Amino acid sequence: MLVTDGKETGMAILTGYLGTYDSPRSRGVFRFSFDGETGALTAPELLLEAPDAKYLALRDGLLAAPVRRGSRAGLCLADLRASGGPCVVEYLCEMTPGCYTAFDGDRVYGANFHEGTVTVYRLEADAPLFEKRIEIAPGAGCHQVLARGRFLLVPCMNLDEIRLFDRESLAPAGSVPFPKGSGPRHGVFDRAGERLFVAAQGDNTLYSFEAGPEGFVPAGAEPLLPPGAREGSEAAAVRLSSDERFLYVSVRGENVIAVLEARGTRTRVIQRAPCGGDHPRDILLSPDGRFLLAANRNAGGLVCFAVDRETGLIGKECARVDACEGVAVVLDAPNEDAQAAPGGGGKGWMTDAGAF
Repeated sequence: MLVTDGKETGMAILTGYLGTYDSPRSRGVFRFSFDGETGALTAPELLLEAPDAKYLALRDGLLAAPVRRGSRAGLCLADLRASGGPCVVEYLCEMTPGCYTAFDGDRVYGANFHEGTVTVYRLEADAPLFEKRIEIAPGAGCHQVLARGRFLLVPCMNLDEIRLFDRESLAPAGSVPFPKGSGPRHGVFDRAGERLFVAAQGDNTLYSFEAGPEGFVPAGAEPLLPPGAREGSEAAAVRLSSDERFLYVSVRGENVIAVLEARGTRTRVIQRAPCGGDHPRDILLSPDGRFLLAANRNAGGLVCFAVDRETGLIGKECARVDACEGVAVVLDAPNEDAQAAPGGGGKGWMTDAGAF
């Protein structure tokens, strides 16, 4: 049963998946239902016991996540289309669990914050095979992998730069520098691949770039928080609305979701809305842009808010469910306007990735 504002409902039901940090109450990937008409949610139920599945990528019924098994870690790939339950394949070739996964054609990438690496897997018959490990630097803080044109982009928080690699050969192809201490964490492209927006954790700033075939030109920097904001606050996820007029950035510590208007590469904050809990690690817009889901790791659970598509502003809370250690959320809800995970095409609603 779906519940919102104390009422039952049941239209346009979509399946969602929640990734979690490992704890006695959060042992992997959870599945829930989302009502695309009302924003109602069901309580998440454990789908896959995959410790430290702290980021999720979904495409064509394949769900990818980091996983830890004892002293080993690597990639968990679950075929959700299999009859009788998910068919799971794991490839354990790392010492610590990664923090990000992404599809790109017949590849799957895994970024590892602590090891400072990107592990590249190649899919054969929907099973991952190790292709290459890109060694950047121990402790580099690799937090994401974006595919755009001929580039792979790897934001390295602790190096204050985005490392660039050739998308085909995986050879180094330069870097995009950021101010010292800024800590670039996650980025998102527009659909044309002409604009790049990057949320920086260290200085809580949204950086804008003009993206071209040869590289990236700085075009703006917008502070996400006002003076006097809570010390230790850190930006996390960044999402772009399907009409590309608004950006949403979750900020832990201050526990808000910053809403920004985007005109070209110029951005400005128009709202700082409470996240409904503590430590909003991930956020996600529904396919039609009418709702925003916030995964609060420490308290508050998974919360759904209404969004005004004309103004971009976040409105009332529509639903809330317990979600211990929830840190990543995806919906199996594609449409023609969906910005899919790197690799493009297929099913799975994710708004932080770009493949062009």
